Amino acid sequence: MAFTAQTSVTTNSTTNASVGIEVSPSSAIITATNLLPGSTSSGTTNVSNTGSVDEYYFISADWSANSFSNSLTTILANTLNVSVTAGSPGTSLYTGTLAGLIDKPASPGRALTQATGNEDVQFTIALPSTAGTLVNALDLNVDFVFVASS
Repeated sequence: MAFTAQTSVTTNSTTNASVGIEVSPSSAIITATNLLPGSTSSGTTNVSNTGSVDEYYFISADWSANSFSNSLTTILANTLNVSVTAGSPGTSLYTGTLAGLIDKPASPGRALTQATGNEDVQFTIALPSTAGTLVNALDLNVDFVFVASS
């Protein structure tokens, strides 16, 4: 029978990175009332990388009916234009309809490094001058949802 010996490599550990994102303010940044065709309303929030690694973020508009049916609200969401810019000078992240603001900008998203830390994101909602009577007096609620990934 052969001799054997054994030893161990001990006290191994791993620590996973954390991905975190915060916005300030987290309350309403746009309260547009009585929009007329051709008018706009804007608001700004600050997005911060609160994780332990460089990350990317995406923005989506989570809109829902307020006073009217979902089908009428869908018409309004497809009529309203939104532009989203970030940083200084403002880099365009998205320009299009409110209904189309889903996981923008395109993959891999907007970089938000540990060195950068945070940046302002501005949203501008516009009712086009060509908006017709169909959207007269319609309303909706919208949340701007930020999602971070590494």
